Amino acid sequence: MQILFDIILSLFLIIAGYAYVCCYYNDVKLLKIDVAVLKPTKNKILYLAFAGISIGILIALFQIIYHLSMLQQTKLLILVLFIFPAAAVDLRFQKIPNQILIAALVIRVLIYIAEFIVSVPAAFITLKDNVMGAAVIGVFFLLLLLIFRNSIGMGDIKLFAIMGLYQGLWGAVNSVFFSLMVSFVLSIALLITKKKSRKDTISFGPSVLIGTIIAIGLAGM
Repeated sequence: MQILFDIILSLFLIIAGYAYVCCYYNDVKLLKIDVAVLKPTKNKILYLAFAGISIGILIALFQIIYHLSMLQQTKLLILVLFIFPAAAVDLRFQKIPNQILIAALVIRVLIYIAEFIVSVPAAFITLKDNVMGAAVIGVFFLLLLLIFRNSIGMGDIKLFAIMGLYQGLWGAVNSVFFSLMVSFVLSIALLITKKKSRKDTISFGPSVLIGTIIAIGLAGM
């Protein structure tokens, strides 16, 4: 039952994220979407393939290794599937849309309601950990932005704060750590291949996506 729910939820969010990215790329409102806008291209097919394979691996890990609760699995899958369109938009436009962040926040609030219905004491513990995670990660990168101008975007900071609400303190710390590692490797690779120079800005969203998938895959949180 759990795996069927995970698959259906993931397919829905992958398609919704794909539609959002297509609309954003073509400056079309989601409610006025045209079939032509959804026409597959090489990059769009790669997006769908990467999303499907990544989520499939995470679902398999949840079933075989981690055995998380239904709510825990659901919120981790939702988090990753919200980062996918955010990363795709950031890769092209170097910005993370507020619409994605707001939608992720609204859904997290709904999950909080479900968690409180299941167990009030456990939900309070989760809420405390999540708020601490969002505060610590958000404040850290906000201070980093104030000290080192243009080192990171506000969209990235807001995304990290939301990740804290979904993953808690240590889950978010793990994701941030691996995101920074992935960003470092990608930056070096782009500099070596001369696809980017030291003066160029490199989108952080794709690194956050890959880093978060790695963190959840390795730790289940």
